[in-house]
Amino acid sequence: MNNKEKLSQLYQEAVVNINGVITRAEDAKVSIFDRGFLYGDSIYEVTYSDDKSILFFDEHLDRLYHSASILNMHFFIDREMIIAETIKTLKHSGMGRAYIRIIVTRGETHITLDPNSTIKNNLIIICKPQPHFDDLIYQKGIKLSLIEITVNEIQGPDSHAKSGNYLNNVMAMNEAIKLGSDDAIMINKKGFITEGTTFNVWMVKDGILYTPPISSGILKGITREKVLDICGDHKIHLIKEPISPDHINQADEIFITSSTKGIMPVSHLDGRCLGNNIEDWPITKRITQLYREVVIKNKESKEYFYG
Repeated sequence: MNNKEKLSQLYQEAVVNINGVITRAEDAKVSIFDRGFLYGDSIYEVTYSDDKSILFFDEHLDRLYHSASILNMHFFIDREMIIAETIKTLKHSGMGRAYIRIIVTRGETHITLDPNSTIKNNLIIICKPQPHFDDLIYQKGIKLSLIEITVNEIQGPDSHAKSGNYLNNVMAMNEAIKLGSDDAIMINKKGFITEGTTFNVWMVKDGILYTPPISSGILKGITREKVLDICGDHKIHLIKEPISPDHINQADEIFITSSTKGIMPVSHLDGRCLGNNIEDWPITKRITQLYREVVIKNKESKEYFYG
């Protein structure tokens, strides 16, 4: 399937809600004077549903509002409205297992950097079928490269916003693909590991699990928080500290976490093989199993059920 055909398929499958109006994907439009388009002045969240239940929705909404606070973005949109419009869009889609992207822009403006010139946000909700990752990926792992592109950082403790400014991530992904990898790990200005283009990073050395702290400039991932809880509940030895490229290059296991990917093992880093399948990564395997139990429990709660 070529790129044109893939785009046509996306138009056919996706359902889009713009400011409460559900529209065909190919007809969905926002103003060219929207600050999200002009400056990347927007925030967003990605989650998914399974068996018509939205997973970890409260945590995603909390982070959305946290991102708005970091960027001093005034919200003209009520939280309950976002919930209602998301559920309305999912019901309209008929999807039981959906990818859900919620975007809030600062709104339309004169062409000026002054963020105080807007009078309303634009709320965009995109629902499409949840991407299917082949089971083989979770058995055999993916290939990553360390890329010398720094992650976008905003100064201050616990201050990494999930914003629409993703150009560094795009460039990092492009470099990784050139190197024959599936994705990229980026660094911060001090030269330490931060995160991937759309995921958090974990490594195991001598039976100890390591992950970068929030102070390294990483996003406070929802799945990351679930894994931290798992480590605490099941006495898995975890250290949160800055990770150097030299350190991660000595890892026995590496895995990544994100809402859409879950927990995904890494088979190669910069060409170095870490193993052939999930049986070679016992801690990754154990955490994967425990995370699945957390997902099942959240789904069975039916807190955000739209069936």
